[in-house]
Parts: sequence; structure tokens; C-alpha cells
Amino acid sequence: MMTTRLKDAKKLTLLTSAPREHHASASLLAIAVIAFTLIGALLISTPQALAKDEKFQPIDTIKAAAHAFLSTHSGIEGQANTTVSIGNIDNRLTLPACGTPLDTFLPPGAKVPGKTTIGVRCQGPKPWTLYVPANVTTVTQVLVTNSPLRRGYIVTAGDISLQSRNTNQLNTAYLSNPDQVIGKALKKNLANKALFTRAVLTEPHIIHKGQHVDLQAGQGGLKVSASAIALTGGAAGDRVRVKNLSSSKIVEGTILASGVVRAD
Repeated sequence: MMTTRLKDAKKLTLLTSAPREHHASASLLAIAVIAFTLIGALLISTPQALAKDEKFQPIDTIKAAAHAFLSTHSGIEGQANTTVSIGNIDNRLTLPACGTPLDTFLPPGAKVPGKTTIGVRCQGPKPWTLYVPANVTTVTQVLVTNSPLRRGYIVTAGDISLQSRNTNQLNTAYLSNPDQVIGKALKKNLANKALFTRAVLTEPHIIHKGQHVDLQAGQGGLKVSASAIALTGGAAGDRVRVKNLSSSKIVEGTILASGVVRAD
């Protein structure tokens, strides 16, 4: 009886342990399969990734070529407070890798500074050309008004100040030297912080309409002077009409820096 029970217990033990050993073996096999799969994927994908990198031209190299070209362009080289920025290039762009150094150029109609376009091209076995957007910004000091000023006003040192402005947003007539502005008369009204340009300035009138002036005629050592009254006003170098008070004749002449009108 005891012998029979022992045999039954052994059978039960064998029956119970067999599934556990089978389950453990299956788990180890699954782990091994996953590991080999991952290693295989890495071995396969790494050469593909390297091949992809070597197949196409990196976008950063195209941008760097455009930036280097602009930075040494004669239009901006050596200028202070100048910034070169290269526009976006779609990262999905797939241009063949160039086996030679990239060539850069300024396309027809493009200008520097300001918003522009730079041509970047490959002249290798698989040539291509790409036009890259760019912007060159220069900040400079310009003269502006400190307060609103009216037409005809003679500008003084207290009326002006320097302000930083982007030259791309200015016309070429901006002024930076106070001597170009002080003592000049305004041709038009200017608002506060308005830009001083040559177009809004003129020499102040030194002769005004109705003013008595000296009228000179003749050349060399023979000169005749007469009193006259100005019929128009003007600055030095301007032509004015005056009436000779002795003869009542109306003549034209040029205003000299001394305020004398020289008859033609």
C-alpha cells in the first residue's frame, strides 16, 4: 500500500514539473529570437542610414556656403553692425551629394544689402542649382527730430538727435553728420522723430521779399552799385528778381554769400 502511494507521488511530480520546464524553455527561446531580430535590424539599418547620409547633400552645407558668400561680399564686407541671415530650406529636400566644393553666386537682379537671393550650385557629376533666400541687415545712426518742426524753421543743435535705424528701411538720403543739418531751413513740416534727409533741407533765405538790397553790376575792376528792393527771396546761390530804385528797372541776379545781388 505504501509502495503504491510512493509510485503515485513520483508520477504526480513528473507530471507537474514537465509543463514548467517546457514553459521556461519556450520563454528563453522567445527572448533569443527577439534579441537576434534586434541585432539583425541594427546591422541592416546602419548601412542604410550611412548610405542615405552619403547620398544627399546636407542642408547645413548649403546654408553655410550661402552665408560665407554674403559675409565676404564687397557690398557689405567690413561694415559695422551688419548681420547676415539665411532663410529656411525644406529639410525634406534631397539633392544629390556634390563631390566638388559648392559654387555660390548672386543671381541677376539680386541686390546686397537687404532681402536677397543667393544661388548655390553643384558642378559635380550630378549638377544642381538651388536659390536660397537671405537677408542682410545693417543698423546705423541717423539724425531725427526731437520734436515737431514747421516749414521754414532753421534747425538748431537742440532740434536733432541720433537714433539707430535699419538701413534697409531708409532711403539713401539719410544724414548722420549734425553739420549737414544745423543751420539749414526746412522745406516741409516734420513730425517728432522724423528722419532728416537732403530732400527736406535747404539753405536759409538771406534775402526776403520786400527787403532792401545792394545791386551790383559789372565785372573786374569796373563795378556799379545801386539800391534795389527784392521782389522775391532766396538763399545764397539762388536767383532773385529785384527792382532798381534809381531806374525802376526790374532785373534778375544771383544772391552772393555776403547778401549782395549780382546782376546778370
